[in-house]
Amino acid sequence: MACDNRRLRILELIKKFNVGKQEQLVDLLNAEGFNVTQATVSRDINELGLKKVKENGAFRYVQTARDYDSGEDKTAAIFRQTVNSVVACGNLIIIKTLAGSANAVCAIIDSFELEGVFGSIAGDDCIFVAADSSVVNKIADKFSSYLSGDLSSRK
Repeated sequence: MACDNRRLRILELIKKFNVGKQEQLVDLLNAEGFNVTQATVSRDINELGLKKVKENGAFRYVQTARDYDSGEDKTAAIFRQTVNSVVACGNLIIIKTLAGSANAVCAIIDSFELEGVFGSIAGDDCIFVAADSSVVNKIADKFSSYLSGDLSSRK
């Protein structure tokens, strides 16, 4: 579970910061108490299918939709292991997670860039996703399918 929490945090960090070097991730993770080495971060980068891209003259790690195709099993496992329930209510989708996991799961959901999703907000163990009322049930069903590991219908 510590490995999955660390990998979820890596996804959050690369989304929040322009991380271009493994050493930066090591420093960020160690500052948060993960106590990792460069070798550990290197394995995590590989498992998550992260790629280095050049943006505005600098390199940074990203996980694009295409990367999810290659790392689908790991992403599905993270979702399955941290999400407890998915419920649609009006134009909201409420996703309950393990304590401390909501932000990381929210980052994964945001990366899917689902059509009809206006935005999302995460607390410690709960995510609210605002969606167009005409597609909210369809999107909630997609999120529910992720619990079974099926990320093929994410768009």
